Amino acid sequence: MNMPEENTATPGLTALMAKMQPLIAGGRVENLVDVLSLVSDIADLLDAAMVEKLALLFENATAATWTASNSLRLAKSEVAAMPEPPSLLTLLKLLNDSDTRKGVAVVLKTLNVIGRQL
Repeated sequence: MNMPEENTATPGLTALMAKMQPLIAGGRVENLVDVLSLVSDIADLLDAAMVEKLALLFENATAATWTASNSLRLAKSEVAAMPEPPSLLTLLKLLNDSDTRKGVAVVLKTLNVIGRQL
């Protein structure tokens, strides 16, 4: 004895299906499934060691950005406090300062390393 199937969908499920209908008709549900699959794959790949490496990388990048921005802010305020722009002779004298030479050496060495990698 076959009884007719009753529509047992709850009001919430019916409302969800009504909202999903445009996504299904437009073929956009596949995109959502792909995103969920990507998130699932990333969750599988992220073990404790990978999370630690990413955290260290983020910490190093943050520290480098903080140092560079503070250095730039300090240099900018020192130059802005000068009554007039430095002369060429003053700039050349600045090259005699050991801190300036260290900074120039860091910049030149960085460019050297980048050049080797090209």
